[in-house]
Amino acid sequence: MKTNREIVENQIKLQEEIQSAGFNVVECCNCGTILLHKVGDRFIECFCQHEVFLSDCEDLYYENLQNNAEFN
Repeated sequence: MKTNREIVENQIKLQEEIQSAGFNVVECCNCGTILLHKVGDRFIECFCQHEVFLSDCEDLYYENLQNNAEFN
């Protein structure tokens, strides 16, 4: 069985593959809904009826996430 760190490292790798294909997966900064968007977009519309800056939305997985205490 893989450790949580190994699992999150794999998720980061998959997220990077998605990004290299021109897409990204983020969490809405207003309600937490998971959303897909094209890399380079500046805004995203969410089901919560807000249009938010993508820079305010957190990537679902990102480089160095594996270093957070919860994965050690």
